[in-house]
Amino acid sequence: MEVVIIGAGLAGLGCARVLHQAGIPFLILEASDGVGGGVRTDRVEGFLLDRGFQVLQTAYPEARRVLNYPALELKPFSPGALVYFDGRLHRVADPLRQPRHLFSTLFSPVGSFADKLRVARLRRQVSRGSLEDLCRRPETSTIAALKAQGFSDSMIERFFRPFFSGVFFERELASSSRMFEFVFRMLAEGDAALPAGGIGAI
Repeated sequence: MEVVIIGAGLAGLGCARVLHQAGIPFLILEASDGVGGGVRTDRVEGFLLDRGFQVLQTAYPEARRVLNYPALELKPFSPGALVYFDGRLHRVADPLRQPRHLFSTLFSPVGSFADKLRVARLRRQVSRGSLEDLCRRPETSTIAALKAQGFSDSMIERFFRPFFSGVFFERELASSSRMFEFVFRMLAEGDAALPAGGIGAI
């Protein structure tokens, strides 16, 4: 029996990979001019242009299992963020990974000094145990979890909401606290990177 896969995006290609490994014949139908779905790179006059905002988070277990990182020649971004408010950029970095930014992070006006200590505590909490343990923790919304951790409104509004709105595609931070903790752990353990040949190389 032949399986028909509709769409050659990442899900369709992932399905095809599993079927191929199992020796099951399949046919992929794709309406566009290439594979990858939203994960594509166009070459224009010698420049590589990724479609949309794309980065690969290297700590994701499935990405580690499926992708050949050395072959992708990953180029990591410096971990951390630049937060813009009051007309200036303010650096927020993980001092464990970027020790040279310890003081600029601790004394940046993005949240209070106590907020920075809460971030360190949160990092420790989400890094303990297995990923399965994270999935068994009590579940609430991301915003409720941040408030329960004691983060100030300014830290939530200046850092967590803008950043995780981009991750979850929703500003209310109503997404599962378990997903938030998983992503926070992945950010602490891995890099945001791009393949040398563009995201389409995946």
